[in-house]
Amino acid sequence: MHVLEENGSDYHARIQSFDLFDTLVARRCYDPLAVFRNVEAKSNIANFAARRHTVEMAMFGRRTYGLEDIYELLVAEGFLTAKQSRVLMLMELEEEWDTLFPIREVIAHVNPGDIIISDMYLPRSFIQRVLKEKCGLDNELYLSNYGKHHRQIWPAITERYALRSHFGDNVHADIVGPSEFGIQPILVTISKWSKTEEILHGVGLPKYAHALRQVRLQTFHRTPAIANALNAQLAVNIPLMLLGSFWIRYCAASFRADRILTAARDCNLWQEMLASAHFARCGMPLSTYIKISRTLCHESSDAYEAYLQSNLGTRSLLVDMVGTGKSLLALVERLGLGDRLRPCILVADPVAAAHAPALDAFILKDFFQCRIFIEGLNASLDGSAVTAASDQHMIRILTQPNEFGDAMREIITVSRALFRDFLGELNTFQPPGEFPHPAALRAAAEGIVEQLPEQALKLETLLFEQGANLAPANMARIANA
Repeated sequence: MHVLEENGSDYHARIQSFDLFDTLVARRCYDPLAVFRNVEAKSNIANFAARRHTVEMAMFGRRTYGLEDIYELLVAEGFLTAKQSRVLMLMELEEEWDTLFPIREVIAHVNPGDIIISDMYLPRSFIQRVLKEKCGLDNELYLSNYGKHHRQIWPAITERYALRSHFGDNVHADIVGPSEFGIQPILVTISKWSKTEEILHGVGLPKYAHALRQVRLQTFHRTPAIANALNAQLAVNIPLMLLGSFWIRYCAASFRADRILTAARDCNLWQEMLASAHFARCGMPLSTYIKISRTLCHESSDAYEAYLQSNLGTRSLLVDMVGTGKSLLALVERLGLGDRLRPCILVADPVAAAHAPALDAFILKDFFQCRIFIEGLNASLDGSAVTAASDQHMIRILTQPNEFGDAMREIITVSRALFRDFLGELNTFQPPGEFPHPAALRAAAEGIVEQLPEQALKLETLLFEQGANLAPANMARIANA
């Protein structure tokens, strides 16, 4: 028997408060001072960034000030003319606006009656526009210079509102301050670099780390199974493909390959990255997505041999995401293509790779531990290729329809959209002038793939669906498809 008693607590009737910058919105440039440096570069006014920062720091903590006050001092000391001041202040606001983007996961926690509290010198009209247009929120805004920093705002806030919690990223202003007034503080660290993003920084790919962070902070899904899959994409799968793409470029140069063949279905996402305009600017050879499977690798078929050779370049790489490489090597050997076609595996089994000198492997990990998760994160709605046939003198690859349920289909669809968001970010900047060395790429990939076990614990739906879909081909069902 359960006895229900009325709870006299008003906890759930209370509202929440939120910091704004680095809590509800983040900057693409991560370092706020980069905004000043960008203005300096665009205005061609030497030493603007350093002087702008110095002037503000001279006022910080000593007086109430706004953006106009900063620029008035720059004019008063003779650094800027009045006209330059007006122009650069508008340029700074434009730069701020362009660099800001919403942090979706935190915004999802904001209720209609909650309030926003920000210590910021930017104009109220600008901040309200950020709140409305960047975050999609119409909540009440409390704006001051030091309201949270000096604990001055909390007495008035607690007198007017019954607050249960405050979300923010600054330990001093958003955690210690509200806790002294009986408000539960919640530290928001999501805008900081993730482990994967730090690894990309360390290997010399900072622009890619920024792109990954931006996509991560703008990604949110309320369904836990989908959210977990998206997190795994961002933490492991997408950065692994990114590092692998630079490695493939080295492999192509070493083999003098003019064509890359990516294996269906595991490479359905990676193919889009390798064939992207960004990696074309990196010098990546032409990439073609080919239908292939273990069955086709071992089956003696004139139709499939014609299909494969029709897609070959003068010298080609045959690329797959994960595996032992045995089937690819068997195909190359059976068709006598060893001098024209070289298999490359992103994540290869160490035992199999040790006995396969004709196989290039990026990193070595136990096949049975990694396979189902990597294949699951790269799952496709395409059917699995099982045989080739000549139909009215044209080659046709017959496929086995996959057996994914609705949940997995949605994971695949949403993951593809996320991946394409990341590819879109790659088009916003140029490739690096110097690419990381293969050894550095491998070390970075090892660090990233080490996160797979902790991610795997949250991928139950993906594990179950992908495991069920690995059943052998059903030829009767194929014939009726």
